[in-house]
Amino acid sequence: MPTPNPSILDDLNPAQREAVMHREGPMLVVAGAGSGKTRVVTRRVAMLVASGVRPWQILALTFTNKAAREMRERVAALTGQAPPWMGTFHSICARFLRRDISSLGEERDARFSIYDDDEQLGLLRALLKQSAISDARFKPRPLQSRISQAKNAGVAPERYPITDWVDEATQRLYFQYETNMRRRNAVDFDDLLGLTVRLLSTVPEAREAYQQRFPFILVDEYQDTNPVQYQLIRLLAGARMNVHATGDPDQSIYSWRGADYRNIMDFQRDFPGTRLVRLEQNYRSTPAVLQVANHLISQNTDRIKKNLYTERPDGPPVTLVRLASDRLEGDWVAGAIKGMAASGRAWGDFAVVYRTNAQSRALEEGLIRAGLAARYTIVGGIRYYERREVKDLLAHLKILCNPHDFSSLERMASCRPTGVGEKTLAKLAEQAQSQGQAVFHYLISDRGMASGGAKLKSFAGFCRKLSAIDLSRADVAAGQALEISGLAEYWLAQADKDETGEGRVDNLESLVARAADFVALKGQSDYAGGDGGGDGEADPSAIGLAAFLEDVALVADVDAWDGQADRVTLMSLHSAKGLEFPVVFITGLEHGLLPHRNAATPFQQEEERRLFYVGLTRARDLAFITQAATRFMHGMGDYTMASPFLEELPAKKIKSFDFADDWSTPIRKWGKAWEHGLARP
Repeated sequence: MPTPNPSILDDLNPAQREAVMHREGPMLVVAGAGSGKTRVVTRRVAMLVASGVRPWQILALTFTNKAAREMRERVAALTGQAPPWMGTFHSICARFLRRDISSLGEERDARFSIYDDDEQLGLLRALLKQSAISDARFKPRPLQSRISQAKNAGVAPERYPITDWVDEATQRLYFQYETNMRRRNAVDFDDLLGLTVRLLSTVPEAREAYQQRFPFILVDEYQDTNPVQYQLIRLLAGARMNVHATGDPDQSIYSWRGADYRNIMDFQRDFPGTRLVRLEQNYRSTPAVLQVANHLISQNTDRIKKNLYTERPDGPPVTLVRLASDRLEGDWVAGAIKGMAASGRAWGDFAVVYRTNAQSRALEEGLIRAGLAARYTIVGGIRYYERREVKDLLAHLKILCNPHDFSSLERMASCRPTGVGEKTLAKLAEQAQSQGQAVFHYLISDRGMASGGAKLKSFAGFCRKLSAIDLSRADVAAGQALEISGLAEYWLAQADKDETGEGRVDNLESLVARAADFVALKGQSDYAGGDGGGDGEADPSAIGLAAFLEDVALVADVDAWDGQADRVTLMSLHSAKGLEFPVVFITGLEHGLLPHRNAATPFQQEEERRLFYVGLTRARDLAFITQAATRFMHGMGDYTMASPFLEELPAKKIKSFDFADDWSTPIRKWGKAWEHGLARP
């Protein structure tokens, strides 16, 4: 191996250096919270590039756009170039499918749409309406969940297990759902992974091509992989098995969405000859926080043992505060934040985390009563891309890239008065199918325009005008679509009746601005090598409308979080993973919340304990834990029981305050609960 670039190895401890210098064969890096995991992954990629590996020969997979973006930026800073195949599992699989989905021999082609949650539910709602099943178990959301679980486990409709009539009906609807998705040239998020695995499993030429293209594979957050992602990695690795996996079983918290932490526990068995490295030096938290976190997670039995330590000076102890009610919990948290901010901390230093989103109401109200309405933001609220007007404009754009996308056509017809209804469009779709045409192309054809009345002809004329938009630049296409659609004018006209009208126009214009930012960013990175082949030329499609829509479709809640904004962050414990804050409040340490009431088995209890551990290890300087003696949820108030996890904390490392009998509201009485730990930033 050539002499490494010294800057790549700067500031690495011995364990990190060992992980970065590794080149051939499987390696498992067990990276504790705050141990420099991202640094190790990016430095290893940089080391490979510096040693002569071509950037497009490296495949690096992670779970969030935020993590992928950070990795690309760090590698580019070290080497002057970022490997083009660094991204999330879903974004990388989408790129594979854009190239090769036609090899599967289905109706879908490279212009497929990626359906979001609402679009999936809309299709399932229509299928349920046709099937006339009235059983409560066959609402769109539970049905979507069952289908998703099957896909994450790699179970196709024909292999769906049947034990009763519910399973039989689910299988039938699963078949119908898949048929309609193929007909619409659409995929859902689970399909991005599942279809890629099917491609690699059934098309030897594709599998061998990708195995040859990517001799170096890195997987971040390996403990979060599900069975399909595991299959994907094994298929890509092939006999070479050159997989560098990084993760932490103690932070495996996503079994509810299909993640199987046994993948990381069994890595050494699945990849014989694995080299194991433990990263145990924590660079984030104080000894006070780490000692509590270590003691807590040691109660779990099924884990790869490690003991985090830090060279940071000690800080204030972890603080446990018991309040009389969830309302007073919100008041106390708000008061503590306000007090610490007055002593010099920035608003962005604070995170308030909780087990369920329903808990955020009392916390928000506390912040508002404290005069902090403009000082906080919520991760996981109504996402920008879920807003009605934004989805309306996106529908106009998506139909241009995928003329089979019937859901987008329906939305276009319904987002403002057109007079074209559901039955008319359904009949149009049947006619298009009989002619072997995409529904949008049939609509704007002379034959399609002649097939209906005046209202349909008017709508078809509008669609024909829309179809003339140039799709080669996302910003230009979005701007033209907004102008042609008349959506801005429609919402301005509604301003007298709808006070949100002007705000909706701002959101529409923001989408065009977002497209411009996307084009500017891609123009800077230039995606050298196009599809990763390494010819050194830019890929012009990287700034096109299709690429922009794919980027939008793959945005997650946490990707919208702005770490530069000077605001208190409210989020769920699941959303907080991967982030860190100087001060963290972990709220609702009550039986039924944490651990959650659905956690009945020892396995589920251990995952809930890991979730608490994740919350604690987000804190750099100060960690506060709260419990409310009474809580109002699901329309009723009730007394609570303290979480059993509180008994597992080391009593000598915890500072406790009990205000459960104090129903007064003045925060000044409770000041000592946070003032003892007040640390200047």
